[in-house]
Amino acid sequence: MQRQLGQATRRGRARRATRAVALALASAALTSTGAFEVPFPKDGARIRSMVVVDEPAVQTETRQYLLDGRTKAEVISAMPRREPKSTENFLASFLGGGGSQSEGKPTLVFIHGSFHASWCWEEHYMPYFASQGYPCVALSLQGTGGTQTVEEGARKVKISCHTEDLDALLRGLSDGDSSLGFGLGKNPQIVLLGHSFGGLTIMKWLEKFYESEKSQSINLAGVGLMCSVPPSGNGPMTMRYLWRSLSDAWAITAGFVLKRAIADKKNCRELFFGGDDDTNGIMDDDIERYQSYFERDTVATIDLSHLSKVLPSKFADGQTGEAPFADRLPPSLVLAASDDFIVDMEGSEETARYFGLASPTVVESPHDIMLGRKWQNGADAVLGWLKTLK
Repeated sequence: MQRQLGQATRRGRARRATRAVALALASAALTSTGAFEVPFPKDGARIRSMVVVDEPAVQTETRQYLLDGRTKAEVISAMPRREPKSTENFLASFLGGGGSQSEGKPTLVFIHGSFHASWCWEEHYMPYFASQGYPCVALSLQGTGGTQTVEEGARKVKISCHTEDLDALLRGLSDGDSSLGFGLGKNPQIVLLGHSFGGLTIMKWLEKFYESEKSQSINLAGVGLMCSVPPSGNGPMTMRYLWRSLSDAWAITAGFVLKRAIADKKNCRELFFGGDDDTNGIMDDDIERYQSYFERDTVATIDLSHLSKVLPSKFADGQTGEAPFADRLPPSLVLAASDDFIVDMEGSEETARYFGLASPTVVESPHDIMLGRKWQNGADAVLGWLKTLK
């Protein structure tokens, strides 16, 4: 018994000595870096609780920025937790903590389509990608509730207004953040992600980007389009729908042109969220909420008459359908949704050809690929593609 007690005593002394040495080393290290000016507690567990402060994995903010001195634009950002500074970095490493995942990952810039604004990315996509370490920025285009038209009282907006605002945002993100303050550093890699009419906005921006001598100032690492309006616009798709189904063609025309999607739940659900059967997790109260957003974000709509004269298809290769700059594009992705009521598969295939791709990637989803229960189908496809970028 005495021998056992003696052994236990020696083991206890050894553990205390080991802990004392560890705490002494930690104290010396912290003192040398000047990290803290508080007495070190005796309990190692308390050291960790004092040093490692819980922070949200994603920091989300909505602000308005003046783009090129003319457009007061709503921008939502979702940023991964920042990498600690050198002293904190040592401390996190010493105590088993970690830093940001965002090092070396491109910034994702999201562009919405008609009846939507930057809010549509905020519900699922932005927190999802930011939690994976990707800084995320979403722009609300002119004519939405968060970004009024430059021309006061305008009911129509030219596509050039959207591309100019997008260009101003991208240049602001690329200038070392002297104007926007997101802390992305000098000339960060940027991946453009657009949905529906946002895809067409990106196509028109790319035309100017590759014509401009300033193109080198933006480090474009990738382009991804989801359920995008094709380069030929809505006209050929509408004709195809007329041949296939008069009722479907009327639902689309009534929903967008007459804005019935704002007031008619059935029409709204059918166009954007997968039809009558609630297989996508969109409840009636969700529909009402989205319809209130749609009403707010259709203050001014795209000028289709002007757009018809400058459609990207007018400048595409007559045989292949490729963009005139297809050989200079960064890695590109075109996603199509299996249950898209608005953009048909022929339209998505046309968009894929424009970007020099053999075919679109198809995921199970309705048109609003970023909302509802199936949102992660598209997000995972985008994430898998992002991981292939260098």
